[in-house]
Amino acid sequence: MEEQEYDYLEPIEVAKGVYWIGYYDEKASFHSNPYLLIDGDEAVVFDPAGVMEYPKVASKIFSLVDPAQISYIILHHQDPDLCSGVPLLEDVITNKQLKIVTHSRAAVLINYYGVKSEIYAVDRHQYELALKSGRILKFMKTPFCHFPSAIVTYDPKEKLLFSSDIFAALSVDWGLFAGKGYERQMETFHVGYMASRKHLNIIMDKIAKMDLAMILPQHGSIIKGEMISRCIEFLKGLHCGIDSLLSEEELYGWIPK
Repeated sequence: MEEQEYDYLEPIEVAKGVYWIGYYDEKASFHSNPYLLIDGDEAVVFDPAGVMEYPKVASKIFSLVDPAQISYIILHHQDPDLCSGVPLLEDVITNKQLKIVTHSRAAVLINYYGVKSEIYAVDRHQYELALKSGRILKFMKTPFCHFPSAIVTYDPKEKLLFSSDIFAALSVDWGLFAGKGYERQMETFHVGYMASRKHLNIIMDKIAKMDLAMILPQHGSIIKGEMISRCIEFLKGLHCGIDSLLSEEELYGWIPK
């Protein structure tokens, strides 16, 4: 399917029961990608974006599920572009058992947004979460990529990796699925955000061993097919963070003056 065939004003099913619920701004180079997983009568929201995007994201969520169906909000790290809208979402979710799923170290900072729900710390639950159906979501810590206790989520059932900032990209030429030139778009993001080549390579080696049908980053485009191995190999060789060979202008010239 060609990119122009997608209606970005509507939620888009990208895998069985998994929806992109983001907001597309054709003038922006920095796009957030929240996702919704529907599993039977239960729903999970991944990185639900910030305050500014909240009305559009919430509209898409509640066009698909009732507020009471949402059992978990997964937050892969503590940044405002995925966390600041959570208190607004909490106000309309009627499920009293709602839990915020994250790492305990990230939770320390996430609490400063004023979240009210119980924290489900993945590092205190064997890095797993069991849904009502028995479906298991697995978590992997990705130290200093970019936060010390950042995590990613793997769904073995559909072979999906919700990769947070890893595999993210920056570009005004955005499409829902990654295509030609995506490696360069990833470079712009990773060089300035990831701590070092060593930290990134450790994670790439682990991800390369996973059985993956799709990678769903929080920024940039969804990666599938042969693009998965291409993107992994590209990031393995990238000099980023303290190993970066780029100038300040090359690193941050994309930021509006």
